[in-house]
Amino acid sequence: MKKSSLRIIGFCCRNALDGEKGLAGRGRVAFEPTIKIVSLPCSSKVETLGIIKALESGADGVFVLGCPEGKCRLLDGNYRAQKIVNYTKRLLDEIGIESCRLEMFQLGTSECQTLDQVAQAMISRIESLYTF
Repeated sequence: MKKSSLRIIGFCCRNALDGEKGLAGRGRVAFEPTIKIVSLPCSSKVETLGIIKALESGADGVFVLGCPEGKCRLLDGNYRAQKIVNYTKRLLDEIGIESCRLEMFQLGTSECQTLDQVAQAMISRIESLYTF
């Protein structure tokens, strides 16, 4: 599958996006042709049903982007988001969908300093599912 035909949805904390190319506050924007960003007031506002509906509607992958650890304005919003993602991953495994299609990222970690790195990591992950 070509990179341009992938569909990835990113549920992103508005606070984590502040300073990231002015994406915060715009709601849904196209980051790349393959990535659609859904801006949330906090990553903890993501819901299991929303993630599953995104996959059901044709998304190849979904990621949740939160604030760096210990920097959440709601104190523990990114921890709650991680719990939601972990729970949803277990559900996906139970219904036969690869749980690796879903991931939680926190900006500012050694793995992902910017939204560009998060997007590239998710694209690479999803592309690896389609290579034989």
